[in-house]
Order: sequence, then structure tokens, then C-alpha cells
Amino acid sequence: MLADFAVLSDDLLGVAPERIGRLTVGATVVGGRIAHDVGALTVS
Repeated sequence: MLADFAVLSDDLLGVAPERIGRLTVGATVVGGRIAHDVGALTVS
């Protein structure tokens, strides 16, 4: 199953290529539902 979208720890297109492997996933949405969230989708 593919994710609708993922929230990453940094801008995937803005980081240096050698840093891409160190990005972390803050949240993943699959089928319109939150499948994984470490607080990245929390609204304050």
C-alpha cells in the first residue's frame, strides 16, 4: 500500500543529497487516515 503523503523532518528538495538518507518520517497518511505520527501533525 502506498502513502497518500509523508511528513519528513526536512525539505527533501532542499537538503544536500548526502543528507537525504538521514531524514526521518514524522507522519504518514494512507487512505486518508493517519498511519504513523510522532507529533508532526499536531496543531498547536
